[in-house]
Amino acid sequence: MNDPYDNAGDAKSSVLGPTLKFKGELTADEDLLIQGQVEGVIKHTSSLTIGNGGHVKADVTAEYIVVEGRVDGDLKGSKCVKVRESAKVNGNIISPKVSLFEGATFNGQIDMDGNRLAKSASKPEAKPASNAVATPNESAEDRSQAARKAGRPEKKSADAA
Repeated sequence: MNDPYDNAGDAKSSVLGPTLKFKGELTADEDLLIQGQVEGVIKHTSSLTIGNGGHVKADVTAEYIVVEGRVDGDLKGSKCVKVRESAKVNGNIISPKVSLFEGATFNGQIDMDGNRLAKSASKPEAKPASNAVATPNESAEDRSQAARKAGRPEKKSADAA
């Protein structure tokens, strides 16, 4: 980006400046550059750029997403997500096209089909019961780990002897 504030010729573009702090649900139809702080949810129908100075704590949905700053939340781009060299992203990326530039910091999963993460998000993760019992199909190591997690002494079975 040359000068993100030089958008006088583009009537369909907005900038949220570096001193802006926004909490809540942000929706927009025009291109948007975020240089400030946004916390909540961002639902966007066009191009969204989180600039170098931008810090977003939100799940973001947009057609095109470019991250140059920091994002704590999931990114869902219907067309493309680009994570630039200066970016720090903690969250999942769901988009048919994803670019991670060398130098970017990324911690999460990438789903380019739009199915894997959506399915896992809709199903709550099964938590093992505190009195979990190993099944006969598990290895001796699996039974040992299950016993340790449940806080009880390991039982040796006849097939383990």
